[in-house]
Amino acid sequence: MAYPAPLFSSVVSLVGIIILLRQYVSGAKLYKLLFALQLLDMMVGQVLEFLASTAGWTINGYRLYYFSSPLSAALLGLAVIALTGRNRLFKVFLVYVIILTVILGVQVVRAEPSLNKLEELGPFVGGEAMPGYVRILSPLLTIPSGIIILILAAEGFLKTRNQAYAGILAGNIIFMIAGALLRQGYAEAFLWLELLATIVLAYSFIKS
Repeated sequence: MAYPAPLFSSVVSLVGIIILLRQYVSGAKLYKLLFALQLLDMMVGQVLEFLASTAGWTINGYRLYYFSSPLSAALLGLAVIALTGRNRLFKVFLVYVIILTVILGVQVVRAEPSLNKLEELGPFVGGEAMPGYVRILSPLLTIPSGIIILILAAEGFLKTRNQAYAGILAGNIIFMIAGALLRQGYAEAFLWLELLATIVLAYSFIKS
C-alpha cells in the first residue's frame, strides 16, 4: 500500500531546498546552505519511505535511509549553531559530526539489515532492521544534536522573539514525538507528523 505522506513531505522539502539555495546564492550566510542540506537529507529519507511503501525496501536503499536519519539531526544542529553565530562551538561540533558520520557510514555499509524486519514493517521500519552494533552509534549524533537544537533555539527565541527560532524548536519537538510514536507502534501517525514537522521547519528555515 502506497502512503502519500512521505511523498508530500519530499515535495515540501524540495520547495524549501530551492528557496534556501536561492537565498544563499543571493548572499545569505552559511546557515541557509546548512538548512538546505538538512532538508535535502530529509528528502532522501522521505523519498525512500514512499518507495518502500510502494515496492518494498532494497538493502542498499535501507542502508541509505538509516544513514540519513541521524545525519539529519546533526545537520540541523550545525545549522542552528551557525544561525546563532557561535563559531567556536560550530568548529568543534563539525569535527565531532564528521568523525561520527564516517564511523557510522562504514558500519552501515558493512551491516546486513534484517530482511524479515524490512518485509514486516515496510516504510515504518525505522531503525529496527539494523544490527544493534550499528544502532548504538546513532544516538551519539542524535542526542547531542537534539540538545543543542533545543537549547539554542529556545535561547534565540527568548532573546530575539524571532519566530524562526520558535518554529525550529517546534519542528524538532514534533520530530521527537513522531519518533517516539513510531517506536510505540503508531506507524502511520509518524509519517503524518513527519510531514507537519517538515512544513514547520522548511518555513522557519526560509524565515530565519
